[in-house]
Amino acid sequence: MTIVSTQLVDDSFKVINKITGGRKEDETLIKLDDLKGSTNESEISIANTYYEVEGTGKVTLQFKGSFWSTTDDTKLEMTGIDNYGLKPSETKIIGAGDLEIKTDKNVDKFSLMLECHKEKGFSE
Repeated sequence: MTIVSTQLVDDSFKVINKITGGRKEDETLIKLDDLKGSTNESEISIANTYYEVEGTGKVTLQFKGSFWSTTDDTKLEMTGIDNYGLKPSETKIIGAGDLEIKTDKNVDKFSLMLECHKEKGFSE
């Protein structure tokens, strides 16, 4: 199954995408250079996501260049049905690279609504 990503919003503050896919995916979801007002110093954050992952696998969102990092503050791993970003204990995951997605072989299919905030480096 191929990832289908539909951009719903790209304004001066946020980007919202609807994404669906399946097992063993490895693609770029959001390219910073393609966003409205992007500069060479742009940074975005994973601010909020609603997700549903079918199967026993996990879906991982991470900024390009940090997939080999072992710290939890550079990536978001999702399993089951839930949301991330609305609870006081959950912080924004900020990055200066393109946002990528990976799924493992145990993901049957997944869907998510992803809201990213434009943190800095965007022109008006």
